Amino acid sequence: MSEPEVIECAGKLRNGLYIRAITLYDDRVSFEVYASRPLGVDELATLRLTDSVGTEYERIEPDQVIEGQGSIVFRPALPSGVNLHLSQPGWGLRSTTLKDSE
Repeated sequence: MSEPEVIECAGKLRNGLYIRAITLYDDRVSFEVYASRPLGVDELATLRLTDSVGTEYERIEPDQVIEGQGSIVFRPALPSGVNLHLSQPGWGLRSTTLKDSE
């Protein structure tokens, strides 16, 4: 497995949830977040990740409520040369190309 690529970023995703970084692994993509209040599985159930080539992502359920620092993880890995869109009803985060074609 190669070293993960970490993309530092900062911003508010929604009420009580802030993004800190996006980590690209060989087998998954992880959004490193900070939750200013406890966020349970039910509040994250409608969270979706899509990309510009139609990859179907599966969100990996967290082991516990996200409070403070945490991760929101999707599988599979992000394909090269795509733009992603992380969203829930009412908000969305769009990226430019995060992983260049190899």
